[in-house]
Amino acid sequence: MKKEYTSHNPVTKIKEIVKTNPFGANRNILRPTAEVDNEVGFIMIKGSDFRSKEYELFLEHSEEIGLDRTMVQAAGGNTSIKEGDTMWIKSSGKWLIDARSSELMVPVSISQIKDALKDSSCSYDEILKSIDLKISPDGLRPSVEAPMHAILDFKFIFHTHDINVNALAVQKNSQMKFEEILSDLNWKFIPYVKPGIELSYKLMQLKSFKDNVFILENHGLIVCGESLEEIRHLYQDIRVRLKKLHNKNSIKSNIKPANRVVVLRNTGYKFCKDASVKSLAFYQPWIDKLTNGVLLPDFLVFLGPKLLALNPNEDDFIEKLNKSSKAPLPFNSCIVLVGYGIIVRNDALRGTLEIIRCVHDLLSLIPDNADLQYLNSNETSFLLNWEAEHYRQKQNQ
Repeated sequence: MKKEYTSHNPVTKIKEIVKTNPFGANRNILRPTAEVDNEVGFIMIKGSDFRSKEYELFLEHSEEIGLDRTMVQAAGGNTSIKEGDTMWIKSSGKWLIDARSSELMVPVSISQIKDALKDSSCSYDEILKSIDLKISPDGLRPSVEAPMHAILDFKFIFHTHDINVNALAVQKNSQMKFEEILSDLNWKFIPYVKPGIELSYKLMQLKSFKDNVFILENHGLIVCGESLEEIRHLYQDIRVRLKKLHNKNSIKSNIKPANRVVVLRNTGYKFCKDASVKSLAFYQPWIDKLTNGVLLPDFLVFLGPKLLALNPNEDDFIEKLNKSSKAPLPFNSCIVLVGYGIIVRNDALRGTLEIIRCVHDLLSLIPDNADLQYLNSNETSFLLNWEAEHYRQKQNQ
């Protein structure tokens, strides 16, 4: 007997046959049929298998976003659901793709976070005190973006690193283009600020109580709503609008990397076999962008401040490679071998391949003549030395 697969409309509770991700992702997400009742209460107890249907739907939507690398990559992005004074938010360093297969949501007190933010010198340590240890999965820390989720007064907050958004958000003067594309939505553009508490303070200054869409320069997208249906429709709408803007350059689409061999034995590196990633080493405008600096925080966390480009035909190539492999991670996690491909360190963080694939996907949407805005030295230094990012890196070793 053939199984029926369905998705559930979070508003109507009506079963719907679906063949695609409700967020418009390009992978099929099929779930066995399950009955849905009218219960929408939010309950989760440590050590218990009971969860409300609404919470299960929240996890399902979180997982489906995690399955699409054009929306989030590796441990990036975060989602949350609120009920009363409790907010469940993705834990730091975990992957949204695992939202249903493992315990990765952390309960925090919304009021405690808001009280902590009243102090202008608030630190992430104060945010950690908001964890409800009675029901929290052991050993998890909330995302550094927990303060941002707490101050936005919507039931659901979904924060992604959507490449359709970021392909524009990393370009200088992108705000004007977003104003043309999103003019009829309740939205705000946020110039780049450090993730976490500083982003929260910036949002508090705006007092954007009606806005439910936020474009974060050099970072990503925040979508808010009172229902998962609302979140889904906003995402679909925004992605459709931006996809109309992005046209891949036909030259870049037709890059055919040559098959050249370099012996990497005992260097600590191996070639990335992904054809799209390999093509990064065969197109000079991409090589220039890769080696000029870092465009997004997660690129820095997993790949380092910028990629090194080496010529395998140089006499000291192996010497340079051996030296590169001894640098502390994430430095030199990936190296461009010009005209050969991308090589990856054997000890690279889990998620490095996911991020370098995202680099390709992002650059393929950006015009070659675009004026890009890279993170400056102060911004990169902060992220490289931030304990919260060190913790996230440890979760992906």
